[in-house]
Amino acid sequence: MRTNLTDPSCRHLKKLLHNEDACTSFLYTLKWPKGFVCPRCQHQQACTIATRRLPLYECRACHYQASLTVGTVMEGSRTPLQKWFTALWHLSRPHCSLNAVQLSAIIQVTYKTAWSMLHKIRTAISRADNTRPLHGDVRGLLAFYGYHPISPFKERQHPVIVAHSVTPNGSTSALKMKMTRLARPDHKILSYVEHQAFINTHVAASSMEPTINRYFYRIKRKDRLYQSSKQVWRWLNETFHGIGSKYLQLYLDEYCFRYNISYMYNSASELFCQFCRPLFTSSSISIPKLKRCA
Repeated sequence: MRTNLTDPSCRHLKKLLHNEDACTSFLYTLKWPKGFVCPRCQHQQACTIATRRLPLYECRACHYQASLTVGTVMEGSRTPLQKWFTALWHLSRPHCSLNAVQLSAIIQVTYKTAWSMLHKIRTAISRADNTRPLHGDVRGLLAFYGYHPISPFKERQHPVIVAHSVTPNGSTSALKMKMTRLARPDHKILSYVEHQAFINTHVAASSMEPTINRYFYRIKRKDRLYQSSKQVWRWLNETFHGIGSKYLQLYLDEYCFRYNISYMYNSASELFCQFCRPLFTSSSISIPKLKRCA
């Protein structure tokens, strides 16, 4: 049940994951690179229960039955591993954005299944994002998704804090976007409470004093960070045909994740392997009632 993961390049992965048995072997090696270890008692011997679609591994000491997918985005899913791995591989590529319609065509599943898979992945990404604060010189501003200066529909304006860590040479090393609330609905001013909450939650205590512009009308439209937010809005509208407030945060976190992965991982293959591990846990991820959205 051991697989060599020394060079998980794209070509190697495609060859490695050519069927369900190969996918099972790959996942086993990721979970237990040095062989089985019981998650309950740390015993290193198990018997395999192969009567299910995916095998269980029963510890010979305490009889705990361990699953390969527990704690991962694949937990509880009846979708074959090969389809999951294909989806995860596509999402591991920084410039490969997929909506549910496109994914359903690629892996030959229903729209509902594809949407549920993407929802679980985005939720896991969002949870991971909340554990990674910005460091160093942090700067931010208030932006609005769906904002149009002559639009009378206030409810379509979603205030978002857009912030990044700036390196000494002025480039962005990490990007973060979080939905927020205004001081007053009719003013384009970020609430001081929300301003402090963002800093306390998403900026590392060791960072420099963050600079976040709370006033939308004071933002220079040529500001690099403001232009970055406009790129995100175009991505949301062109790829997913617009996103409502219910799921907007998940998509913002996905965009930031894609932007940041070049600093977090050396290759798409490394990120793919990370996707398959329990770090991107799916525990307690509920799948809401499906609507026709990406």
